[in-house]
Formats: sequence, structure tokens, C-alpha cells
Amino acid sequence: DGDMDFKVAGTRDGITALQMDIKLGGISRDVLKEALFQAKEGRAHILGLMEAASREIVVNNAILPKLELFSVDPSKIVDIIGQAGKTIKEIIEKFEVSIDLDREKGEVKIAGENKTNVDAAKEHIIKITNKPSFGGRGGGHGRDRNDRHGTPREEKPVPTFVQDEIVDGTVKRIVDFGAFVELPGGIDGLLHVSKIADHRVEKVSDYLALEQKVRVKILKQTGNKIELELIR
Repeated sequence: DGDMDFKVAGTRDGITALQMDIKLGGISRDVLKEALFQAKEGRAHILGLMEAASREIVVNNAILPKLELFSVDPSKIVDIIGQAGKTIKEIIEKFEVSIDLDREKGEVKIAGENKTNVDAAKEHIIKITNKPSFGGRGGGHGRDRNDRHGTPREEKPVPTFVQDEIVDGTVKRIVDFGAFVELPGGIDGLLHVSKIADHRVEKVSDYLALEQKVRVKILKQTGNKIELELIR
């Protein structure tokens, strides 16, 4: 008649929680014993149904959304990005995934609509990061130094900048994670989204435009990889 509300939770091995609301002054030991026994039977019945249902579940992992988080050598993040963001854009389009990179920690986060594509994108990125950044003996950057006639090409020297040097540049490409700025000497530097403003930037194009002239600070240069900060 609504004098008592008694809830019992637990497993096959025992009780894990109890909750009782009672309007009466109390209950006898026999009533409590009977209630706990009924709860045990009901709990066992429900657990049996759950176990039977779980055996019939067929999970198609290939079509489930997937998130993969792994780490690489932080110095290899620039290889994943590629010149002017070309490599990361190709990966995103080829495997239909989204990619977030943490340049300082070397963390890579891949998200996609299905496991197969995410796993393939991860494998592709790992292959990129396992490649040596430079050629074998004799130096080089893994490029062919000869033209189609076999004549050695004359390579342009990489401009060298001083840390904290202020230079003028031109925005040549805008990507989700920042912008690539052409610097004096014709080399591009990466202006990461976190270095555009002193607050969180949701959309880079709200702050920068293609061919916009900007003044930037050189944060770090490793060979032809340059990290920038916008001077505001």
C-alpha cells in the first residue's frame, strides 16, 4: 500500500547498495529477510537476461566512430604537416579523418567515422615519422639533386634567422592549425594558431587573410623548419 519503498542493487555475489523509504515506525527482521531474498531472485533473473543479450550483440567495429591518440617524436610533427600543410591535408582527404597535433608534446589525435580509415591514417603517419629526415652519407634531404638530364642542380641556401628576430612576411596558406608565412629568402614558416593571439583562436581566417603582410617573430629554426609568432 505504499508503506515501504525498498531498492537493492548488486551482483550475483552480493549486495552493493541499499535504499529504503518507509512510512512505518520500522520493519521486522522477517520482513527484511523476505525482501532481501526477493531482491536476490529478481537481481539474478535480470542479470541472466543481460548476459544472454550480451552474447547476441554483434559489434561492427569497421563502421563505428573511432578516436586514436598516440605520440611521435615532437621533431617529426613538421614532417606530418609537410610543406605549407600539404602532407597533412592529403592525409585528411585520403582517409576522411580529422587530425589534431600537439607540436610540443608530439601527440597526434586522429578521429574518423570508421575504424578502418583511422587505423590506416595512423599507420600512414607512423611510416612518415619513421622516415629519416635527411639522406644517408653524402647529405641531402632525400631529394634528387640532378635535373632530368642528370646535371646537378644548384640548390638555394636555406636562409638562417636568429631566435627572436622580427621579420616581415606574407601569408601564403591558411590551415586549421595556423598559417604558413613566406619569409625573406622565399622560405615558409609556420605560424601556429596558438601564436596568433593572446586568447583562443577558433577560426584562423578571422584573423589572417591570404597575401596579407604580417610581422612575425622567429621562435625556432631547425633547418628549413621555422616556427613563428605574430607580432600584434
